[in-house]
Amino acid sequence: MVSQSSEDVQSPLLNQSSSQYHTSHDIPREVTPSQHCKIPTPTGPTEFNMAFVSFLLASSGVFLFAGTVWYITYNAPYILFIWHPTLMALTLFMSTFGILVLQTTAKQGEKNVGLNWHKLFQSVAFIAVIAGFSIIITFKNQHNKDHFTSAHGKAGVFTFSYLLIQAIFGSILVNFPGVVGGRSKAVGMYKYHRFSGYFLLVLIYITALGGTQSDWTREQFNHIWVWLLAIVLVGVGVATRAKSSKLKIW
Repeated sequence: MVSQSSEDVQSPLLNQSSSQYHTSHDIPREVTPSQHCKIPTPTGPTEFNMAFVSFLLASSGVFLFAGTVWYITYNAPYILFIWHPTLMALTLFMSTFGILVLQTTAKQGEKNVGLNWHKLFQSVAFIAVIAGFSIIITFKNQHNKDHFTSAHGKAGVFTFSYLLIQAIFGSILVNFPGVVGGRSKAVGMYKYHRFSGYFLLVLIYITALGGTQSDWTREQFNHIWVWLLAIVLVGVGVATRAKSSKLKIW
């Protein structure tokens, strides 16, 4: 028989307080997409990174959408107009990945690398949207057509303007924080830029979907389910990677 010392025998009161202490500290934390989740299998639990799965979903969607646009423009008879959807698809592509690369960064080193990629992707998107917008303006001027008469055209000019403002505002926060009162204030305004970026991404895909239903596009490729599938994949992927704690603006 194993003897017990006085230190080994604890009073019920001590046991109760100890239990309460551990209970308060053992409350499960909120599971974020970046954490590894254990999945039971016949050979034991296995782990996978949900953030990576979400990234694959979003990537598949954006490649499907942009890739289909580029397939259409590559095979269509050449006219100046085809550069408009080509460049706007590039804008959509870069804007999506510009968000994905920053969503799950946690450590400062990861944030710095993610920010550099974000700036690169969004800079390309900025140039592409200006070029794509200029192409459609030039094309319609050459053919004496009115501007911004369709729902797609109206949505396009609004999204174009919004993207320019978003890009300029983001550049000021990162590169010229003194304009808004210094680095600390600029960092505090990141949350507004982030929230606005998600809203802009929704606008981009709504506008792009409208473009896929134009007469010219449907003559080349009339399968709306492809566009809807791509948008669903992107939406699920981006939404499941987003951290709610980073979207609180009030």
